[in-house]
Amino acid sequence: MPHPEAQRWDARYRRESDFWLELEPRQLLTSYAHFLSAEGRALDAACGVGINACFLAQHGLRTFALDISEYALRLAKQRARNLNLALEALVTDLSNPWLPANYFDVIINFHFLERATIPVYRQALKPGGLIFFDTFRKRHDRNDNPVYYLDPGELKGWFHDFEIIHYTENEVLPSENHSERGLAQLIARKP
Repeated sequence: MPHPEAQRWDARYRRESDFWLELEPRQLLTSYAHFLSAEGRALDAACGVGINACFLAQHGLRTFALDISEYALRLAKQRARNLNLALEALVTDLSNPWLPANYFDVIINFHFLERATIPVYRQALKPGGLIFFDTFRKRHDRNDNPVYYLDPGELKGWFHDFEIIHYTENEVLPSENHSERGLAQLIARKP
């Protein structure tokens, strides 16, 4: 029996595929791309349709794309083929993650929160490796579900012993797809 979250996301990607496929790589990634190595291994966790994964592959990184949605990963693989890029995609439930130690030069995590991944990401990064993390945080004026939203300062606390290259917490203006939200962003280098 497929995982309920996999079914939910498969249905959403089928229903909204045009929207997802029109997105550009995350600005946090493109703005700080000069920190990326031209070789090595990259991981895009909860990659969706692979927009950011393909961006990493275009930079010369051997890229692994993980998501719970098989449908999204099919779209990601198609995108990579269209761009003549190699992309390794694997259906993965990140609520119980495992990654090899000291393996990745870059790990990106955008708009996804599963706290169980944090210690796994930390050990999976090679020394000198970068983590790009961008996800939603609680706002003081709302009663956001703590499972899906960071506490203020929580993200920075997880990586306090890394070299912080970029950190910010701000508000994201509402759009047709979501209401106004708090956002936390971090780029850090493993010592």
